[in-house]
Amino acid sequence: MFWTRTENTNNLRVIKTARDKESINESAKKGFWPLIKAVRPSKDISSKVCVLQNSITGEISTIGDYRLLRKQKRFNISPPGDESNKTIRLNDWMHVSDESEEEESEWKEVTSWIHYYPNPFSNPYAAYLIPSDIQIGERVFLEDLIEDYIGARWNQGDTYRLPCCEAIWDGKDLKIQYDAEKNRRDFMG
Repeated sequence: MFWTRTENTNNLRVIKTARDKESINESAKKGFWPLIKAVRPSKDISSKVCVLQNSITGEISTIGDYRLLRKQKRFNISPPGDESNKTIRLNDWMHVSDESEEEESEWKEVTSWIHYYPNPFSNPYAAYLIPSDIQIGERVFLEDLIEDYIGARWNQGDTYRLPCCEAIWDGKDLKIQYDAEKNRRDFMG
C-alpha cells in the first residue's frame, strides 16, 4: 500500500505469517514454531464506501472519497494513434468546481456512506512462523502483521491497518515495535 510504510529498511530477517490450519501445520512440520495469535479486528481501523447506481443500466459504481460524490462528467479523449473521438468516463466520478455547467447524471446515490472494517480475514487466528534458530533479543521484520495497528489515517475518517512491522523476539513472544511517529502516515485530501 502506498499510504503505509512497508519497507524492510533495516534488512532484518523476515518472519512469515500463516493464516489457516493447513499452512500452520505444514510450517510446523518444516521446523517452524507457530506462534498462534487471535485475529481481532480493531474498531480504530475503518473505511467508507458509497454505492452509486446507473438509473438506466442498473450497473453500480463505488466511491470512497467524499470529494468524488459529484455529478458525472464525460470527456472526449482520443487515445494515441486513434483518430476517432471516443467518449470516456474519467474515474466514473470526479470533483467538479462549477456546478452550473454540469448536466443531470444518470448515476444516483443508492446508499449513504457505509463505514466498515476493510480487512476481513478468513480465520479468527493466525501464526507467526518462528524459525528454530531465532535468538532472544533478535529484531525481525513481520511481513504480514496479525495485530491491527494504524498505518495511515486520512482526514476524511478512513484509517488503514499497518501491513508489516519490526518486532523483537523475547524468547516466548514477539514484541511489536510500533511507533506512530515512524509507522503511521497521516494525509489530507
